[in-house]
Amino acid sequence: MRTLLLGLLSLLIGHVAQAQFDQLEARTRAALAKGKAYKAINLAERALTRKDAPGRFHILRAEGLNRIGRYDQALEELSKVPDMRQDPEYRTNLIGGLTGSGRIDSALKLVSPRLPDDASAEYLYRAGRVLAIREQWAAALAHFDAGVRKEPASSRMLRERGACHAMLGDGTSAKADLDEAVRLAPRDAASYNSRGFYLHMLHGDHAAAIADMDRAIKQDPNYGYAFSNRGWCHFLAGDTAKALRDLRLAVRKSPSNAYAFRSLGIVELATGAREQGCSSLRTALALGYHAVYGPEVQGYIERSCPQVATPVPAPVVAPTTAPVSNAPDAPKGRTNAP
Repeated sequence: MRTLLLGLLSLLIGHVAQAQFDQLEARTRAALAKGKAYKAINLAERALTRKDAPGRFHILRAEGLNRIGRYDQALEELSKVPDMRQDPEYRTNLIGGLTGSGRIDSALKLVSPRLPDDASAEYLYRAGRVLAIREQWAAALAHFDAGVRKEPASSRMLRERGACHAMLGDGTSAKADLDEAVRLAPRDAASYNSRGFYLHMLHGDHAAAIADMDRAIKQDPNYGYAFSNRGWCHFLAGDTAKALRDLRLAVRKSPSNAYAFRSLGIVELATGAREQGCSSLRTALALGYHAVYGPEVQGYIERSCPQVATPVPAPVVAPTTAPVSNAPDAPKGRTNAP
């Protein structure tokens, strides 16, 4: 009889524990759905301090870490549950962590050759971004199309789809998507930044591009990517003083942005500041420019700088937007100049 009672008590405790884990998981997912990444991380951590916590909480914590840009920590979290590699959420967050830490080719290997029928919106967004970074525009567009069907009011999906339309030469669709992204998220700096590039800067309308970058910076004065784009736009428009001012702010606000250092180095070389320019270009290499974007910076160093440095294949972070470079000797297509 005692054995039976102990068994029933153990079963009851197990049910209570499972109910508590279920409640914590629901709260964590709700926090993520509301964009409250830090709250989600804290809730997942609370669950993981308990005995026999399900591995799902490592994946949920990785999701939160990906959303706040702590990509290496997200990857470390996923490494704690290797038995869950086949889980769709695991793969989605692995793609996010690898992309964010600049390991684009590794992330690309995780993207399904065809769109999965049960793909989540998050998978579609992250897989689409990887494809776009590698300039596979049609495939990226298919992912963002599917993402917009799942989330018609998603500013980020529309922003990325608009970028794909622009790079595929469909200016009308690009304008519709980028304008709608701004309308849906009028306080989102990234939407103005992308619209400024794809609708205006891409076509040489520097004044209109700068106006949108101004709006981005107004929404977020610490948004280094908009300073980077605005500075490069000033350079293309012939105003090197404003270009230098913005690009120096860009690298201060986003010190892991290899592209901002690339642009700053090119402008510094153009103004005759060879030592500073070469230093900026080498910093771009050290941040992984070569591995993500190709040999452009290495070419500048070989032509303009003594003691040529070799590429460093260890990018720190992948940019979140993707302008095209019109610099001399720059590669064609999207080059992610946030």
